[in-house]
Amino acid sequence: MIVNLYRFLCRISPKLKVLIWKQWYQLISKYYKRKEWTFMNYGYAPIGNQTESIEVEEKDPDQFCKQLYHHVVGNVDLKGMSVLEVGSGRGGGSHYMNNHFKPDKMVGVDFSENAVNLCNKNYTLNGLSFEVGDAELLPFSDSSFDVIVNVESSHCYNSVDNFLGQVKRVLRKGGYFLFTDFRRKEDMGALLESLNNSGLTLIKETDITHNVVEALKLDNENKIALIHKTIHKSLVKPFLQFSGVKGSKIYENLKNRDNIYQSFVFQKTS
Repeated sequence: MIVNLYRFLCRISPKLKVLIWKQWYQLISKYYKRKEWTFMNYGYAPIGNQTESIEVEEKDPDQFCKQLYHHVVGNVDLKGMSVLEVGSGRGGGSHYMNNHFKPDKMVGVDFSENAVNLCNKNYTLNGLSFEVGDAELLPFSDSSFDVIVNVESSHCYNSVDNFLGQVKRVLRKGGYFLFTDFRRKEDMGALLESLNNSGLTLIKETDITHNVVEALKLDNENKIALIHKTIHKSLVKPFLQFSGVKGSKIYENLKNRDNIYQSFVFQKTS
């Protein structure tokens, strides 16, 4: 019911979609501050001959979320680079990239003031910082970063074209845009057209829908337990839908490929 209402409202007004998402993230960042909840992506699990699994601590609850970042970011050596994550959320991805890939500077930017405040409280590492900012009007000067990362965030934006224009502006020449997200099957063509018209050069494109579904399967029990442990019972059902547990709308749509999830590597060559 809630998911269908949300989709209806988003179709009426993309600006309303942004407002709804912002208020949602403001809410969960204000009232749910547990440090063990640092990621919000659907995750990635290698399948078959793929060798992208990462070394994690035993029973790491964030294993699959970290593997999504590893899949996206592992295509480029970040050591010594200046890296920006747009849509940094609760900060787990930026923290992981800072620790694992050793950039010289790691900045996370997010439109939720509460999320940014939470990140700056939880993470006090040299080289890692978080700022409030709009993906469609990034608060940075031209050619500021070597790499821009965007993980499962762009579906919240009013205009992907505006976002991509900001990416190209803020990237240095030769820099990389590392991007992954999902779209409804009928909307994927519009996303690909926007990417093709961005002025960035496509290096690699991968359909990872099956990998995301596999991660959701493997992480299902852990997510359900965490939600029941940390979320007020009146909000459990919306959170189960939001997190993509088995039987949720997002899980079924990905499983049936009504939603397609892809990852990309782009470079700014001119």
